[in-house]
Amino acid sequence: MATLPKGPSKLAMIRMMFDLSYTLADMARDYGDPLTMPSAFGPMVITIAPEGNKEIFTADPELFTASAADSFGRVIRTSVLVTSGAQHKRQRKLLAPPFHGQRMRSYGTVMRNAATEWALRLAPGNPFAMIYTTQAITLDVIIEAVFGVDQNERVEQFRTDLLELLGSFSPLIFLRPLQHEFGGIGPWARFQKVFRRLEQHVVALTTERRKSQESKEDILSLLLCAQDDEGQSLSDQEILDQLLTVVFAGHETTAVMLAWAFYLLHKYPDKLDKLHQEIDAHPLDLEADAIAKLPYLEAVINETLRLYPPIHVIHRRLAQPMKLMGYDLPAGVVVAAGAYATHRLPSIYPEPEQFVPERFIGKTYSPFEFLPWGGGARRCLGAAFAMYEMKIVLFTILKQCRFALLETEEVKLTHRAGTVGPKGGIRMMLQR
Repeated sequence: MATLPKGPSKLAMIRMMFDLSYTLADMARDYGDPLTMPSAFGPMVITIAPEGNKEIFTADPELFTASAADSFGRVIRTSVLVTSGAQHKRQRKLLAPPFHGQRMRSYGTVMRNAATEWALRLAPGNPFAMIYTTQAITLDVIIEAVFGVDQNERVEQFRTDLLELLGSFSPLIFLRPLQHEFGGIGPWARFQKVFRRLEQHVVALTTERRKSQESKEDILSLLLCAQDDEGQSLSDQEILDQLLTVVFAGHETTAVMLAWAFYLLHKYPDKLDKLHQEIDAHPLDLEADAIAKLPYLEAVINETLRLYPPIHVIHRRLAQPMKLMGYDLPAGVVVAAGAYATHRLPSIYPEPEQFVPERFIGKTYSPFEFLPWGGGARRCLGAAFAMYEMKIVLFTILKQCRFALLETEEVKLTHRAGTVGPKGGIRMMLQR
């Protein structure tokens, strides 16, 4: 029988779920690397060392299945998040084009316009939570760039559906024993009710778009036209699941990362001043591609992703036995790279709790040291799109607004839909 690395008890795992100040970095100091943690997926062997991350990300993809299928499989049944093997490889190939190259860059105007519109809605002197502004911006980008919806009535319908879906989120919906209706009571029943309504609207839009002869560049239209090497298109179910995956993985995580960026920049005003020196040298209507190439702006975003990666633990389930960091692990065990803790290793990042964008100027890190978007064959497909959006939104708002940070204490972490975000949403005030 295989011997797994030592690790915390179930009690510690429950503490970690509800007390996010007790992090994987703390666990690694207490139990070593790798460590075994009880989880909703079963025993999870987590490594934080770059060597361990490399062993996971460079292993044969056939060695793994998607552990996310355990949680998300009943929500987005054919999503690229939950498929494995040949099906996963086919889907990634069909999904990649809209998120890269010229097609991705065509969304730059949408991103700039959304940022400007919501910045102009802020009133000087009125406190607000930054997360709601960044969420509104990324939601508008999703609605237009992903669904191609630009009619006011329909935009409001999608915005209402998506916000209700995100508002119905609870970590409990990903626990298999609780994924039952229970007579319409409980978090799973609430989530399903909102999810079905959104699903109906997306199906109706997909049917309408198939019949339309209009040429559009939104991601839905591109997926409807995509064909694999055998000339096969994505099924309606696959398209629905991929679109909803983009909403979960793209909208909320990007909004959270932008909120963290505003928080860190205003917590460290010298870094904000340095960023202003770079962006104030350019006009507001600077081309999106030029914005994306500004070095300090990119360093600010990378340092934000280091401190607050979208996914703290990147996991896979073993379909076959694997040797990890000297341990022989049996099939069925979940293995994981602990990005949050890796990003806080002082051997790689001196003074790891400090916000130092200069770490990313003139220096690169391996994909096993810096892994905000996962790695290997399952690396996030929307990483380039998210980076592009964060750069344009941050540039556009900071060119037009000056803020005051109202948080007087360290902002704590809290669970959000599909990620971990700032508790309280980052309280700020527009000065001018």
